[in-house]
Amino acid sequence: MAPNRISELVRAAEASRPGIDAVAHLCSMAAEGLPVDGVGLSVTAGLGRHSKVTATDEVSGQIEDLQVLLGQGPCVDAVATGAPVLVPDLDAPGVQARWPAFHPAASAVGVRASFALPLVVGEVRLGAMDMYRTEVGGLGRRAVDEATAYAGAAVELLLAAAHTEQQNLLPAGMRSGWAGSSVVHQASGMVMVQLDCDIAAAFAAIRARAYREERPLADLARDVIERRVRFDRSAP
Repeated sequence: MAPNRISELVRAAEASRPGIDAVAHLCSMAAEGLPVDGVGLSVTAGLGRHSKVTATDEVSGQIEDLQVLLGQGPCVDAVATGAPVLVPDLDAPGVQARWPAFHPAASAVGVRASFALPLVVGEVRLGAMDMYRTEVGGLGRRAVDEATAYAGAAVELLLAAAHTEQQNLLPAGMRSGWAGSSVVHQASGMVMVQLDCDIAAAFAAIRARAYREERPLADLARDVIERRVRFDRSAP
């Protein structure tokens, strides 16, 4: 994943729409720039607990809703494994057995191929970005790389929105779900702003300091959230 490309996507999304609206715009950019017919994004508050954030079209919204309702599908697996789930043909052998409830429901709304990219910060899984096609076919290596960059940009936009004045505008599922479920990824969002870096570097900074100070990662993260610890140059 190219950090420069992620930064480009973040700037483009934020330039058009501020705060949490930039996440929806980013998904629209992905739908236009990738060989897919729609994009959706969901977040998680733990294994099996997902909440839809946005979708570019009706079918994408239905895909997100189905996975939230059924507890199975590409997004659910991407979050569970922390790895991309790329299914170029929903009717391929083994897919229906893998998702016995999701498969017929997705097929019924015209989905023929489905792809999910996990939204991750270090070892923390925030959710997934879902993409679908109405025709059978894979994305190709270059498109997968670009989709991964979009997922990385989504992580930065979500965490930035969760720790600014835009927090009250977040969907209820985000406020009560993942935004409150992990002190580590909350702290990573704050450190990202403090150090003016990407989310991976922010997480690495927290992890390195916790190791250096021989203290649990969650304890240090809690101190960051409660503003007892800062990572910028003005820190005491």
